Amino acid sequence: MSENYYDGNNNEYVVNGKNVEEKPVQESSVYSYSYINGNPHTDSYTESSNHTSGKSSGGKKGPGWFAKTVIVAIVFGLIVSGIFVGAVKLTGSDEMISKSVTSYSTELLSSDYDGVSIANDVSDIVDATMPTVVAITNVSEREVQTWFWGTQKEQATSAGSGVIIAQDDENLYIVTNNHVIEGNIVELTVTFSDGSVVKAEVKGTNPSTDLAIVTVKKSDISNETLSAIKIAVLGNSENTRLGESVIVIGNALGYGQSVTTGCVSALERSVTIENNTYTLMQVSAAINPGNSGGALMNAKGELIGITSAKYSDTSVEGMGFAIPISDAKPIIEAIIKQETIAEEERGYLGIYGEDVTESIASVYNMPVGIYVKGLVEGSSAEKAGIKVGDIIQEINGVKIATFIELQTQLQYCKAGQDITVTVKTLKNGRYEDVTYNVTLMSKPETN
Repeated sequence: MSENYYDGNNNEYVVNGKNVEEKPVQESSVYSYSYINGNPHTDSYTESSNHTSGKSSGGKKGPGWFAKTVIVAIVFGLIVSGIFVGAVKLTGSDEMISKSVTSYSTELLSSDYDGVSIANDVSDIVDATMPTVVAITNVSEREVQTWFWGTQKEQATSAGSGVIIAQDDENLYIVTNNHVIEGNIVELTVTFSDGSVVKAEVKGTNPSTDLAIVTVKKSDISNETLSAIKIAVLGNSENTRLGESVIVIGNALGYGQSVTTGCVSALERSVTIENNTYTLMQVSAAINPGNSGGALMNAKGELIGITSAKYSDTSVEGMGFAIPISDAKPIIEAIIKQETIAEEERGYLGIYGEDVTESIASVYNMPVGIYVKGLVEGSSAEKAGIKVGDIIQEINGVKIATFIELQTQLQYCKAGQDITVTVKTLKNGRYEDVTYNVTLMSKPETN
């Protein structure tokens, strides 16, 4: 077994049992991942610059220092506890932290909490909000290289988290990260807070924001479980302040729900993960593999973010990231309301496309999106005026960056329906925005 630690007596680092003078450096990365077969599965990452840790300095303290510190800490803890309990009682947060599943509505629950509170013991908040969080298990199939047979298919099991966000008469709607449920799904299940496991289905996704909605049929859930679970109440992440206390609940390492606490470290952080740039909230609460798609709660138990990524480095601690709920809310609502169209009734655009990733865009000085490299003769796209060389970036106002995202949006559109397609088109050496009105046709039959 390897030994890695710092030997303070000799001012040396021990790596694999050997003394070295300098601390070993590990490259740092931002990861957005679920947990697969007992190992962290990095769905995507971007390399960042290395960081080195500095040494703190301080003088010696007298023998009474420790006792005084303990007394001050106890007194401060009692004061903070009293303030927090008083805040909870005055605002009535013990009554509105989450709602039961007895009211049937797909409207997302929200409140007007102003984002100012102090938290010490969060056990009451956890008790009230844990029933809103679920564990998600995704058994998917993928192709792997073999020594003798080229490629073969194998199954992999990944673990993530989700938050019960809305309901109607038939379904519960659970928000999670897109990377938790992506892939060729063989089986998707949800584990509720009481341990019951139920099959789930993907309602819809928005890969460019890493959000997805999973549904569970209420008829598959026992009455006992229905009475135990709750729907999350949404806060307003725009009111969130630096230093505000936060709680993370999620299926860390696939072990089941766990709780970590911290504070808001930064707002509107620009984070790039596999060519996609997100504006995220940075928190000091630990976010680990399996936490993806879980809940970021404020000190009143309101959902203010969907945990999504972490910064990984040997010299870095407490750099997790979450999608602000105020940014996620309109996307969640759009996914819940949209209805998937049967394939035989689905509209057909009629293009041959290729993804322009950020790395390709930077090399060839092109916009990110779907490059139109061909048009089907007589297709909807050709009739609307879309040209070879155009780069598609939006469908009906929804931003898309890949051909898969284009197909995802078209699955909600019927043949005969009018849609808007926004592209970047090259004119006089510069790319300009052009929006086409397209009437979708039925997919032509193939012999």
